Amino acid sequence: MKLPKIPPRIKVKNKTVYEVVWVDEFTAPDTLGECRFDVRQIALKIGQSDKQEFKSLIHELLHAICEERGIEISHRAIYQLEEALFYILFHNDWGKR
Repeated sequence: MKLPKIPPRIKVKNKTVYEVVWVDEFTAPDTLGECRFDVRQIALKIGQSDKQEFKSLIHELLHAICEERGIEISHRAIYQLEEALFYILFHNDWGKR
């Protein structure tokens, strides 16, 4: 199954839009994505596989949702939700890339 194309802007709440940008690298070499709350951006590292890029997007969107909705959950829970959402979307043929 092909994954959905990542849009350049994602609405996470009424009147709250995060821009999706791609970067060559982050300060920490193992970082694949970053949610920049102050400028409402989700940055993704260039060169990831489609699968990893989509998982990174889900992960950073979860951070954005928590920030915008005032939800406090652990980073471990973010990883667990990322895996669960990716599984549901990937194994149920949602979207095409």
